[in-house]
Amino acid sequence: MTLKATAIDVEINSAKLLHNVSLELTPGKLLGVLGPNGAGKSTLLKVLSGDLAPSGGTVTLDDIPLHNWQSIDLAKRRAVMPQASQLAFPFSARDVVSMGRWPYEKLCSPFINRLAVEKAMILADVKHLADRLYPVLSGGEKQRVQLARALTQSIGLTDDTETKCLLLDEPTAGLDIAHQHAVLAAARKQCKERNTAGLAILHDLNQAAQYCDSIAIISNGTLISNGPTLEVMKPELLSDIFSCTISRSLNVASETPVFLSSI
Repeated sequence: MTLKATAIDVEINSAKLLHNVSLELTPGKLLGVLGPNGAGKSTLLKVLSGDLAPSGGTVTLDDIPLHNWQSIDLAKRRAVMPQASQLAFPFSARDVVSMGRWPYEKLCSPFINRLAVEKAMILADVKHLADRLYPVLSGGEKQRVQLARALTQSIGLTDDTETKCLLLDEPTAGLDIAHQHAVLAAARKQCKERNTAGLAILHDLNQAAQYCDSIAIISNGTLISNGPTLEVMKPELLSDIFSCTISRSLNVASETPVFLSSI
């Protein structure tokens, strides 16, 4: 069992942000969420994480409504990386990553917790930033530190059999090209190696096609399509959703699709 949204509606101040959206995360798989600005992608992530209660429908984790979970138990099962995280206190990057181990502080030995932090920092390529103060890091460096925090939280316990969920809201925003790939590769590796159910809101079609096992497309608060990546990412549909001409070809060397867009 894992994280599931059924017939989700979100209405705030008479504005309908989501309408009848149903979605389920799959253990071991990374789901990419695509859609134009204002489509409702971040709203969906907030609902799935438990940060926003839906106006209608249900969100369940292991068939238990999300609002019935205690915060400490929910923190053991899902980790969230928001678009931006404000932190003014002079914590080091390692301190921020270590915050992801809070749910396991009394369940794991200090050695296991430190090991999880080190592994996550290596995955997110922030080991060299460990002793730097978080507030003085660049925007891209902060993004990677926050990814490491989410990764170390979703690592969980040694020999843990419960599926973890990793929710990433635009994790590549503000990153250079190399680190965009590194972040998505780290997220996918976490899903594959630890049977984590992942979701990432993305804007780059080529990166979505390269790293995501499945794709959900949202437009005007409605789920337009959801399924295996290449079945969903059809040029005709993408062109309609993003209001531009999108074509698809094949990169022979990597055997991955390449998307080109034009007005």
